[in-house]
Amino acid sequence: MRILKNANYDYASYDVSETNGYTKWYDWNIVKKHIRIIYIIITIVLVIVAFSYRQLLRDMADIPTLIFIILGGIVFWLLIITPIHEILHLIPLSKGMLDNKCVITVGHGTVSAIYNGYINLPQHLISLILPFAVFLVLLGLGAIFTTGVIKIVFLYLLILSFFGSYTDIYMFFYSMKHIGKNDIIFGLYKKKFDKSQFVGNREI
Repeated sequence: MRILKNANYDYASYDVSETNGYTKWYDWNIVKKHIRIIYIIITIVLVIVAFSYRQLLRDMADIPTLIFIILGGIVFWLLIITPIHEILHLIPLSKGMLDNKCVITVGHGTVSAIYNGYINLPQHLISLILPFAVFLVLLGLGAIFTTGVIKIVFLYLLILSFFGSYTDIYMFFYSMKHIGKNDIIFGLYKKKFDKSQFVGNREI
């Protein structure tokens, strides 16, 4: 696994282009528009919920403690949860190998996982939902079996984790609609699977 700045998929090395029969399976402008709308809706809902339960939060922790939880949670999310989140994306794609085809790219205020290899639809869907599922279980159990300030910490980390995953959840359903079960996928390109074309280390 490699960590690179502003990396992109290695389309050229894998002969992935529209001239070779590949097509783009999503329009980034449409996806970006939908994601922005979802972000606004989620933010409004969270603000309303936080305002509605403000007294309960004050009863569970004082203001300095809440501020510490907010700032500390953001740091923990950026330094711990986010890297693990991206690695979890790569595990289904690489079938657990995490070799040089696996890239964590950092740049423009984002951290993303890139897999430079052919994958199928089940791999892609599992990759999208796995980080959300793992942190939902771990942080959710933590919130259920704790009380007081510790419960607030787990709930806050769960909210941050959801903010880091809502685009993955959206793409999960978007992918099911726009990718066929017999398609191979490489980045934003797809092509109907023809096993004779993918042999050796390129076979999926």
